[in-house]
Amino acid sequence: MFDSNFLTWQKPALTGAALAAFNILYLMVVFLDVCMTPFFCKIAMLCIFVGLAAKLAMPNALAGMEDVQPLSQEAVKTTASLVTDALNRSTARAVDTVMWRSTSRTVKALVGLEVVRRLAPWMSLTVMIFWGGNSVFVVPYVVEKKWDVIEQKIQPQVKQLLALKDQLHSKIPKYTDLDEKWD
Repeated sequence: MFDSNFLTWQKPALTGAALAAFNILYLMVVFLDVCMTPFFCKIAMLCIFVGLAAKLAMPNALAGMEDVQPLSQEAVKTTASLVTDALNRSTARAVDTVMWRSTSRTVKALVGLEVVRRLAPWMSLTVMIFWGGNSVFVVPYVVEKKWDVIEQKIQPQVKQLLALKDQLHSKIPKYTDLDEKWD
C-alpha cells in the first residue's frame, strides 16, 4: 500500500530518529519559543566553526575528501522527477477545481473551505501540525501491520454507510422523474 520504506518503518532506527527529531523540533518551537530561521543559522555557523577547528586540529583528516557527494546523481534525478510529477498533478487538479471542470470536486472544495473557515478559530495550528506530523509516521505503519483487522472490522461499517448513502441518494427526486416537461 505504501511505497516508502521510510514511513513503513523498514529501518526503525532511521524512522524513529526522524520522528524524534520532528517531535524535538516541535517542542522547541512551541515551548521554548525558538524562531526557526535564527536557530538554523546558528546551527550552520556552529558547523562551520567545528569544521574550522577540525581543519586546524587535524589538517590531514579530510585528505581525499575533495569530491564529497552526499546524494548520487540518480537519487537527485529520481527525487526531482517525483516532485515534478506531484507538482504537475496538483497544479492540474487545482486548475480543474478553480475552473469548474469537475463540478463535484469544486463543490467539495467550497464546502471544505467553508468548514475550515468556520472551525479555524477553535483549532490550534501548532496542535494540528503536531498530530499531522506524528500521524505521517504512525498511520502507514499501523495500516500495513493491522490491515487484516481493518478489513475485518471497518469494511462492514463502510459497506453499511455506502448502502445508507445510496438509499438516501435514491430518495432525491430527479428532473427526469417529473411528469411535466418545461419548454
